Amino acid sequence: MNRFKILIATIIICIVAIFLVIAITRWTTKQYNDAAIIQQIKALNRWETSTYTVEQIIDNGNSGNLFQQFLFGNRILLIAHGTVIGGFDLSNLQKSNININGSSITINLPAAQILSSSLNESQTRVYDRQKGILVPTNNNLESDARVSAMSKIRQAACSGGILTHASENAKKSLSSMLESLGFTHITINIPKSSC
Repeated sequence: MNRFKILIATIIICIVAIFLVIAITRWTTKQYNDAAIIQQIKALNRWETSTYTVEQIIDNGNSGNLFQQFLFGNRILLIAHGTVIGGFDLSNLQKSNININGSSITINLPAAQILSSSLNESQTRVYDRQKGILVPTNNNLESDARVSAMSKIRQAACSGGILTHASENAKKSLSSMLESLGFTHITINIPKSSC
């Protein structure tokens, strides 16, 4: 008889402990406030969510007939490799950008933007260079071609949808993080952006 009472008491204690753990977990999950979430998101500051690697061929300079090319021709063919990074600047995120209601959360992020673009110097090279005999030696044709390459690489990333991908990746990452915190209804608003 005593064993039966001990067994029943043990089962009741286990059930109460399980309910307490569930209740405490739900209570702490629901106690996240706007400020705590904002601090976690702002800590990301510059959040890179999409990277594009682009190759462009740049044909820069002047041409003309054979005689003009021989005397004054100045052309360069540059094969440029570059990287464009898209994402978010979260440094100005405010409390008003987040609304928490129980296990529901709505976050309004800023528009995605190009965070950086750069040439990969180890893979960027001059493929061909033609220079007439009367062209000055210290002209800026190669540096101009590199500037043009950066612009075209950025345009190619924009045309490829880097900002759309940045927004999609941000939504997936944030949703996953917020689900792990116990939120069951997650809305993430990101305005459409353009390069």
